[in-house]
Amino acid sequence: DYPLPSGTRPKGEALHDLWVRITIDDELNILEAEASLEATPYPGHCSSIAPAYRRIVGLNLLHGFRKAVRELLGGTHGCAHLSELLMFLPTAALQTLASEIGEFDERGGKPFELDRCHALVSDSEAVKRYYPRWYRDSSPG
Repeated sequence: DYPLPSGTRPKGEALHDLWVRITIDDELNILEAEASLEATPYPGHCSSIAPAYRRIVGLNLLHGFRKAVRELLGGTHGCAHLSELLMFLPTAALQTLASEIGEFDERGGKPFELDRCHALVSDSEAVKRYYPRWYRDSSPG
């Protein structure tokens, strides 16, 4: 059991059960946003901020998104936990769309997901296997 000012939370019951769902277009503009705080330490109080997360509609995930979230939903204008989760949206969206873009982007350049994470560094086995055009052997000699 976990004691809280709002009462003891029984062992096995969630203290936080939060989510944000967004809909984006091909240019990573947010078209719809919905937040839910299904379990919180202060029932009936924390969840009242959920509608504020509609403020991110119209933002672009690649252009000033994190700064805008801090301005729109930082401090008492949002839930600290939900706002922190939003900071991962640009990366999650890019990685999700990578499978739709494939090995080539529209300009014929290197796919944006390469060299942005450990698994997809240009000299990795994953790049060698799945993006052979972009593989760069870094072994000596």
